[in-house]
Amino acid sequence: MKYYNESIINDFKQYTLAWIESFNKGDVEACINAYVDDAVMIVKNVGEFKGKKEISDFLNETTKAAKHIEYSNTNIKVIDEKTVHLDSDWKMNIAEGIITLEEWVKQEEASWKIVQDEFEILKQY
Repeated sequence: MKYYNESIINDFKQYTLAWIESFNKGDVEACINAYVDDAVMIVKNVGEFKGKKEISDFLNETTKAAKHIEYSNTNIKVIDEKTVHLDSDWKMNIAEGIITLEEWVKQEEASWKIVQDEFEILKQY
């Protein structure tokens, strides 16, 4: 069972790391493409964004000021062979907070995409 989980985590990690790298390069389009069409993003005390269009609007607005994001204390939990949950602390130049749930689902073409993204901003600078 442990090997099964490690194999899934190793496959999945390249996608979450690519999302972080894309964000840090300012490639918002690549970040948006990491979400499924009907994904839901919930930002506690800010709002709920449904679908790629609303998520795109939020990310495009956010990245006008946000330039670099780092994850720390990250936990990855394999739910099943096609579903992974991630939670983490995050920090960027304008704010920091916690990710309470990133649900990633393996797609038919074998890539991983975000279905649900829930996070909270704890401090703003």
